[in-house]
Amino acid sequence: MDNSIENLAVHTDVSCDPNYVPSAIELVENLNALGTVLLSVGSIILVLTIYFFASACRNILSQKDSEFYKTNAIIILSIYPITSVCSLMAIAIPRGQLLSEAITQIFLMISLYRLYLLLLDVGRRKISETPALMLRVGPCCCWPCLPFPNLQMTDANLSWIGILALQLPITQSLLYFILLYIEAEDPMLTTQYVTFLQPVVVISILLGIYSLTITTKTLHTAVPEVKLYYKTLVLQLVLLFSKLQTGIIKALPAAGVFPCKPPITPAIYANVMCNALMLVEMMMLCYAAWYVYYVDLEKNQETDAIDKTSKTSDQLDANSNDSNKQLSATV
Repeated sequence: MDNSIENLAVHTDVSCDPNYVPSAIELVENLNALGTVLLSVGSIILVLTIYFFASACRNILSQKDSEFYKTNAIIILSIYPITSVCSLMAIAIPRGQLLSEAITQIFLMISLYRLYLLLLDVGRRKISETPALMLRVGPCCCWPCLPFPNLQMTDANLSWIGILALQLPITQSLLYFILLYIEAEDPMLTTQYVTFLQPVVVISILLGIYSLTITTKTLHTAVPEVKLYYKTLVLQLVLLFSKLQTGIIKALPAAGVFPCKPPITPAIYANVMCNALMLVEMMMLCYAAWYVYYVDLEKNQETDAIDKTSKTSDQLDANSNDSNKQLSATV
């Protein structure tokens, strides 16, 4: 009798192992109807996100803008369907959670750097005078004693800001490659090494966000009609949801918020909840980004036609004045 109780306790401890990650079949079977509903609704949300992305790309390609701007804008907007695909795959295949996070973060950092290039491209085409860099912005504005020199937005100064933006995809890619190799060796080591790598992740993100904030604030003050602030906001919210929100939700199992129903552990419940939220949020942000990047093509055509008409009339007036002058001179 004592041996059977002891074996039952051991079995319970093993089955409620918080580090156990179920397979895709185990997850769907144990979630029952909830798993089917999550995957079905998630697929519908993914299709809507792809539709918003395709509609935005179609409008951008039809705009009378530079090819460099169009390329950067499409790469930036691609983060929403990519994140949605990764979130849906992470719900369906729990053991691919880290890989999905790595793909999302790497593409997000590339999009942030592309946003920096897009801001510079718009600034060079729209600004006639060189503005002063607004260095007292977040997160460094929290240090009141930090000296901020008065610098102009020249190529030399922008090169340093560009380095801060460029380090984002490089640093984050290297860190996630390290984590993926560690997980391939032993998944248990991943949680231990994340703690040591976390300061590097935070510093890298803060420096990258600082460079983007400087560029956005400086150019938005000079050309507020281009919606540069909103272009930055809809992308930074992806970073907020994928990092801060994910970190908060993943801390909930330690507080005992989620139950342990083997083979589904509290950590798996947290991952499913996080990925489900990301699906909905990416659809909403993709729609917001479509609105921010959208340009009314018919209105632009009418404006161009009016401009051409006014230019033609001005040229006719100028030609008539010249002919009158020549006639009077001849007389």
